[in-house]
Amino acid sequence: MKLSRIEELSIEDWRQLGNFGYISTHKYELVKEETQNFFSMRLNLTQLDSPYVKEEMNNEDDLKQYNEIIKQGYSFGLYSEGSIIAAAIVEPQNWNNTLMIWHLQVNEKHTRKGYGRLLLNRVNDMAREKGFRAVTVETQNTNVPAIHFYMNCDYRIEGIDVSLYSNNDTTNEEIALYMRKKIE
Repeated sequence: MKLSRIEELSIEDWRQLGNFGYISTHKYELVKEETQNFFSMRLNLTQLDSPYVKEEMNNEDDLKQYNEIIKQGYSFGLYSEGSIIAAAIVEPQNWNNTLMIWHLQVNEKHTRKGYGRLLLNRVNDMAREKGFRAVTVETQNTNVPAIHFYMNCDYRIEGIDVSLYSNNDTTNEEIALYMRKKIE
């Protein structure tokens, strides 16, 4: 295994990472109360009647956008026998002195081997080396496996965006959760 900065992702590299998605048997349901005197948001872990399945293909538009981010020098890949098996696409947010992980993926044949944590630790170390104050990642309330993974890596939920994916936030289907690790 070799962990190194990504210089560029080819379409073949992108395909080697595989499909990007998840299956979850739970979700964090948002409970929101709002009056003129107070505002409250709470996330409750609930079991789903049937598994939530989200499948996305890594597409060429994403690849083009991510290659622009990669040029900034903060993205990492994990390689086995010369092939990429995991990637973290990371961009500095200079306005608030943080790093934003736009894409973290481990090929499904290589999951549950600690490779995602290895990438996150490298990103965290680089943030510390470069003087960034935090690292942020966005996931969904329906992606409980990812939320628990990030929590186990010392990331905490610090933001909720109820309308990032849809203006119909009353269905509580997919809500963006911003998780952050403060760098000390």
